[in-house]
This record gives sequence, C-alpha cells and structure tokens, in this order.
Amino acid sequence: MYGPDRKRTGQDKLLKLEAIRGAAALYVILHHTFNSFFAFGWDLSLLFRFGQEAVILFFIISGFVIEISFSKGKDKSFSTYFTKRLIRIYIPLLCVFMANYALVLFQSDSVRVSWTDFLLNMLMLQDLDWIKPNVIVAPLFGNSPLWSLSYEWWFYMLYFPIMRFFPQKSSQIVYGLGVIAAGTYVICPNFINRELMYLVIWWSGVVLARLYAEKEKITLLRLLPLLTIMVIISIVLVLNVIVNYEEGGVGLSPILEVRHFFFAVFAILVSLCWCHFRWLFFDQLMTPFIQLAPISYGLYISHYFMISNATYLDDLLFAQSGLRLLLYSIICFGFSWLVERVVYVKINRAYRKKYHSKVLSKLRSFL
Repeated sequence: MYGPDRKRTGQDKLLKLEAIRGAAALYVILHHTFNSFFAFGWDLSLLFRFGQEAVILFFIISGFVIEISFSKGKDKSFSTYFTKRLIRIYIPLLCVFMANYALVLFQSDSVRVSWTDFLLNMLMLQDLDWIKPNVIVAPLFGNSPLWSLSYEWWFYMLYFPIMRFFPQKSSQIVYGLGVIAAGTYVICPNFINRELMYLVIWWSGVVLARLYAEKEKITLLRLLPLLTIMVIISIVLVLNVIVNYEEGGVGLSPILEVRHFFFAVFAILVSLCWCHFRWLFFDQLMTPFIQLAPISYGLYISHYFMISNATYLDDLLFAQSGLRLLLYSIICFGFSWLVERVVYVKINRAYRKKYHSKVLSKLRSFL
C-alpha cells in the first residue's frame, strides 16, 4: 500500500526522534555542567537552564518508542515485555552504580552506603527530595538525573496492564487517572499521584506513535483530547501553586510541576507547527546529534558524577579547567559507549539467543 518513498519518510521521522534524543542528552549534560558560565560579560548559563524540559522530551520520546515497539512485536507476553525493559534499564544502571561507587571510594578511601537507599533505588522509588514534597528516597550517591528513571520504569509497568486489559479505552483510562491524580496532588502530593499525573505526558508519545503507525496525519484536531487533558491538569497545578506555594523558585515544587506540563503542551504544539513547515532547517540543526542517540541513556545516567560534579582527577591534574573538563568528557563518553554498545549489547544478544532457543524448542515439541 505504501511505496519506498513512504517507507523512507517513516524512517526519516524516526531518525528525527533519534536526533532529538541525542540533543536532549547533550543539553542535560550542559545544564548540569555550566551552572555558572560567563563570557564577554554575558551569563551564558541562562541558555542551559532548561534541563527539566529536556527530560520531558525524553518522556514523550520514550512513550512513542515503547508504543511502536510493543505494537509491532509478535510476542506480547508480560514476561518478554518485562525482561526487555529490565535489561534495558538495569544493566547500564548497575554499571553506573559500580562506577560511581568506585570513584567515591577512590576519593575518600571509605564509603558508607545505605542498603535501604540502595534497595529503594533498585525498586525505582527515587526522586528529588530537595525540590519535591513527600519523596520516598533520593537518588543513590546524589546522582540527581536518576530521578527520572523511577518515572520511566513505572510508566513501563503501567503501560502493559492498561494495554492488556483496556486496549480500546487505554487513553481514556490514562486521562482519567491523570486528572484524578492531579486533583489529589493538591491535597496530598506523593509518589503514586505524581506517577499517574506524569503518565499523561509520557502517554502523549503513545498517542503520537499510534497516529504515526496508522499513517494518519497528525493534526491539532486529532490531538485535541490529549491537549485538553494536559491543559486541565495544568490548571489544577496552577491551583496547587495558589493553595500551597510558600517559597522557592521555578525549579521547585509546586511551580516545577506547572512548568513541566506547560512545556509538554508547548513541545507538542511546536512540533505540529514545525511539521507543517516540513521540518524546515531541522536536518541542518539536529542531524549531528543522531550520533549521540545510541549512548544517550549511558550519558544521561553517568555524566553527573563523571563530568558535571567530577573531582576525581583534580588532585592529579594541574591543567586548566578547560582541559580537565575535556578529559572528564572523554572518560564519560568512553564509559557510556562501553556500557551501551558493548556490555548491554552483549547481554541483550545473549538473552535474545536464549529466548529464541526456547521458542524453537517449544515449536519442535509441539510439532
């Protein structure tokens, strides 16, 4: 039904997502690294103040990718779905935990690790306790970017039962849960209603993926139900600011949540407009970042202690700060490549080989 040109166009659209993912990962690194950056009398760090918004882009892209992957996959069992997500998230994360522990030990000769904190982080219950209320546990070793992994993981875990038991009404279920969660968030903000509320942002990627897979033109009208719910939640969160705001800036709760939802709506509207203009200048601006996409997850979870707040080589190097930053970056990028393109790939390949062997043996016994 669709010729080679249509297929190539689809691939180009997915490459655009890869470019955005790579760019967002690099931006988060710059956000954490250049808290203060003056040049020619200008505070250029202002350009890198939107790291939270980059994470929101990750959420939307993640929802898109999971929907495409799950809808195209033949094996829709929970065991396969769970194992794939488990390997993808935890293998790089465990490598990062070990590297972070080793660097802390290298600098201090002794490290006190709370096993409770470690267990709660492994259960994906972490968040930023210094900017949000009623957080269960902070990210391990103070590696603050890990806050978003708990959201991602539970989005994955919520996606499967919703799609399994409510395939025809999945979006309505998510929208309803999101609005209820936002309402309860005003009264008692907690881990559960935060997850359900932010699930709507992640689900916007799912909605976009469905329209893409159905070869439908993505228009404002088709996205109106999603955008309406996001605006309703935004209004509730503005009410939360009015009711519960005491002190703090735009980077702290309750303003932070409003900022997240406002940006999610803004990002979707901008993408619609950009698409209308046939992604004018997108390739020139974003294509180089495709190269970072395959290691973007590794960069995201390791840069905070390997680059942004790194001091592990300061006593050994007397070079200028720029050269130290370059060396830290080389180490982090090399580590991310090793974890993502070697360790994870080999473990994932071994799992797939074992999985296919199981399937073949079952088929043989059946025949």
